[in-house]
Amino acid sequence: MTVIDDVLASQRAAHAAYAATVRGAVSYVTDGPSGHHDADAMERALVSEVAARLTVSRRTVLDWIGTYCAAPAAVRDAFHSGLLPWAAFRSLCRALAGTTHRDERLVGRLIDAACGATPGSVPAAIDGVLAEYDATWHRKAREAATAQRGMTVRRLPRGQAELRLRGPAETIAAMSRRVTDAARRLCGTDSRLLPARLFDAAHAVITRGALSCTCPDPVCPHRDVDTTTLPIPRACIVIDAATAAGLSGEPGHLLGWGPVPADTARHLAADATWQAVITEATSSPPARTDRDPQQADPPLPVANAHRRGRPRRLSGWVPDVGSTERSTAWAAMRLALELLRAHPEQEDRFRLPPPNRIATPPPPSALVYAPSAALRTVVEARYATCVAPGCRVPSSDCDLDHVEPFDHDEPLLGGWTELTNLEPLCRTHHNDKTAGLWSYRMLDHGIVVIRDPHGHTYFTAPDRLDR
Repeated sequence: MTVIDDVLASQRAAHAAYAATVRGAVSYVTDGPSGHHDADAMERALVSEVAARLTVSRRTVLDWIGTYCAAPAAVRDAFHSGLLPWAAFRSLCRALAGTTHRDERLVGRLIDAACGATPGSVPAAIDGVLAEYDATWHRKAREAATAQRGMTVRRLPRGQAELRLRGPAETIAAMSRRVTDAARRLCGTDSRLLPARLFDAAHAVITRGALSCTCPDPVCPHRDVDTTTLPIPRACIVIDAATAAGLSGEPGHLLGWGPVPADTARHLAADATWQAVITEATSSPPARTDRDPQQADPPLPVANAHRRGRPRRLSGWVPDVGSTERSTAWAAMRLALELLRAHPEQEDRFRLPPPNRIATPPPPSALVYAPSAALRTVVEARYATCVAPGCRVPSSDCDLDHVEPFDHDEPLLGGWTELTNLEPLCRTHHNDKTAGLWSYRMLDHGIVVIRDPHGHTYFTAPDRLDR
């Protein structure tokens, strides 16, 4: 065992120890002695006793009892084994409490999502699974959460204050993009750090004022940025064809933010420019070769064609109109991912065949290092975040890394700029890969196999399929 394995074992043991504490406290209160006293009074007394002996609040003990007693058996088992920390266990139980359709497969997917997410992203990972499983639940839950939108101001020391906004993701996303677009109008020599630049941009946008550059150039063209004339912020929404036509209630997916209800997705996409992604077909008409599709105009939304109740797969952008994948591809990807996670040594079974660079030459755009805007859009739709394990940096803020390095001297010899050779990596993980500390490899179905410096293997699948 390596040192990191010892750390992992210690972490899991700590989670299991906390689970034992919770189970013991709940058992003591719920199975406590009965006597001549009123049952409710006895329970209150036992709760107070546990709180006093463990030096926690009564609210904490009551939270333990309510959460633990409502947990399905499979979720409890994951909690006791140390796979789920308390925060993830509680988030999972609260999410399941609001569902009306629950089965073993759903619970298993939720446990996997919670185990594979960082602590702060567990609720979002759970919501992503539930939104795909039960669109009606997602719409109602979102409506209830939207009713709690608001703004709070908190005073801080040294004359500072904090402004917080809470509301629908698409609204906050539009605000964020507008502020970011304003900050990006400043020149590269502006002296402010990025957080300060964003704050000043937000202030200018809210007050409808000008954003001034602080560079030393007196004739800088960005000296005063008029925030009232900024273009409409760019957004990318993934929506299936049936939902777009009003024939289905499947949630859409706002890239970088998560699922949105069908009616919201239709509203966002009403006046959009479309980019089609064909993911299901029953026949394969002859492929077109009269154009290079990667040079198409870079539209914003991406259509993901599937029907409710059938396996769904966002397979990425199809390079030719007639080149489509059958609906069984999604099921094959899921089986491949489960097999690889259980048996990593089977990796070679899913290795992509090397391209025949002579018999099938690539389109001209594949021999250019920078991906086209259309191709970048599809990669961002395929993977919502950096593909590194546990990294939640949105793919729109990542570098598009060539899994097989691009050959700048002889582009035909390797590392083509195409969907099967591109992955989003944040700058930190990209630098780790460039330094040779981490390795990445693209497998069939868009699955990325990743190895850390000690050879431990991780698998990342296309985001909208795996979460």
